[in-house]
Amino acid sequence: MKTMLNIACLPVAGVENPYQSLMIEGLNKSGNIHAFNGINNRFLGILKTALQLKSDYIHFDWIQSYYERKKLWMSILLLPFFYFQVLFVKYFTKTKLVWTLHNVLPHNVKHIWLHKLVRRFFASKCHWIRVFSESSIDRAVTQLGVSKDKFKVIPEGDYVAKYPNTVTKEEARKILDIHTSKIVLLSLGFIKPYKGLENLIKTFSEIENSNMELVIAGQSMDSIYTEGLKKLIKSNSKPLIHLIDNFIPTNKLQDFYNAADIVVLPFNKIENSGSVIMAMGFKKAVLAPKMGVLEKRLTDQSFLLYDDLQEGLKVFSNLNKDYLYEIGKKNYLALKKYKWKDFEVAFSCKE
Repeated sequence: MKTMLNIACLPVAGVENPYQSLMIEGLNKSGNIHAFNGINNRFLGILKTALQLKSDYIHFDWIQSYYERKKLWMSILLLPFFYFQVLFVKYFTKTKLVWTLHNVLPHNVKHIWLHKLVRRFFASKCHWIRVFSESSIDRAVTQLGVSKDKFKVIPEGDYVAKYPNTVTKEEARKILDIHTSKIVLLSLGFIKPYKGLENLIKTFSEIENSNMELVIAGQSMDSIYTEGLKKLIKSNSKPLIHLIDNFIPTNKLQDFYNAADIVVLPFNKIENSGSVIMAMGFKKAVLAPKMGVLEKRLTDQSFLLYDDLQEGLKVFSNLNKDYLYEIGKKNYLALKKYKWKDFEVAFSCKE
């Protein structure tokens, strides 16, 4: 009889982050794996998970919460706790450590040297590391100091089942007070500096088309940065940019996506993007930079992936609503290429 693999997943992301719950659900579909959350403790959660739950693997999505704090001295003080737990599990238990690398380096952090140091240490102790695209491997090898053989490429699945989608385009625009004739660009997600929103505002302001509107919506994660965006919008002569810096509840996301003709995600840097997969799930065309996993995920609309945002907006401005809708449908169908259960392959292959 085949032995079932036990996989504890850390850190515990909670219900507000659907990625981890969908990943666990996908791993459990085959019946060969029992995946579950580990022990939620920022200080000794790794050690407790290994000793109390005795899983075959501990899978990590993110590691920063185990050592990063607001003050540098606190982070340095916590580092030995993190290092000790990793070394103990690696060398004194049968549990293997594996990692999904969402970003090669974290975005917009202070003391990047600290994160580079910790990630190189952790990568060296991992049994293997998952990335979402081949395009991430070379950069990861350089930054983490491990060989290419340590990486496994497995894209993530979609979020369609997690988000309501019953509102029509007409209803969504009525809710948001947007005229039906407008061509609407949407940038939705946490408002953070690495997302390139300043460049989007400036570049959109140069477009000579009064029938276009840009909606930027999401929770602000940096009040100073967001105030700067508001000032930038006010200095724009055209009142066609709307910034809604509020948390958007799950049941309200459909209002924004369904009101839009295209989703624009002007990242300064990116390896993977749940925002792109979300947009595809709502049948949207996506305007985004040609980088990271985006080229692989958006193969049916590669002409909307740009090297320069200004050129990308020019390409978009020549497309009509019907064509954008057809692109969105193709993006939705493309989601079927990858399933959450695909991740099982990483654990089931012979090692």
